[in-house]
Amino acid sequence: MTFHAIKTIEALKQGRVKAFETIYKTYKAKIYSFVLDVLYDKSMAKDITQNVFIAVWEHRHEIRPEGNFQSYLFTIAKNMVYRQTEKMLLAARYQAYFKAHNDVDDNSLEEKIDADSLEELILELIDQLPEARKRIFLMRFKDGLRNKEIAAKLAVSEGTVEKQIARSLAHIRMHVKDYIAAIALFYV
Repeated sequence: MTFHAIKTIEALKQGRVKAFETIYKTYKAKIYSFVLDVLYDKSMAKDITQNVFIAVWEHRHEIRPEGNFQSYLFTIAKNMVYRQTEKMLLAARYQAYFKAHNDVDDNSLEEKIDADSLEELILELIDQLPEARKRIFLMRFKDGLRNKEIAAKLAVSEGTVEKQIARSLAHIRMHVKDYIAAIALFYV
């Protein structure tokens, strides 16, 4: 890394907006291209690119000027792409589940609920879970592991896994119930 680049990163670390603008202009296209190559969605690529630089600004105090800054940026982008992909896969799984288990007739309230909004709500609710609980929930419902397998992988008791899953489902159920009640009032 050049002397000028290190000075720019040091200025960013101190909160200088001009340094941030320089870094943004320098790396924006590279990050956008990377995200677009993975997700094939221009809108998502634009959003994630912006979020990468928001994260850089918010965590500027943790940046090591002598480190590989480009690698740091791409690691942030990669993690955001991973989370977005995880959300998309989970949404597809929920959608497939709901379609497979939808035994109600065409005129029911469930048919009127905007499925995309409900899926988005569920994904947001999963994101709100404490990290350990979220990990257990995703291992169970995304990865399809049994409680016993999760307990062995995480070195916790099977009872702990069951409690965490029950708490996760209660959290999701409570908020989804409120959402459905609000929709029901709208359609009455």
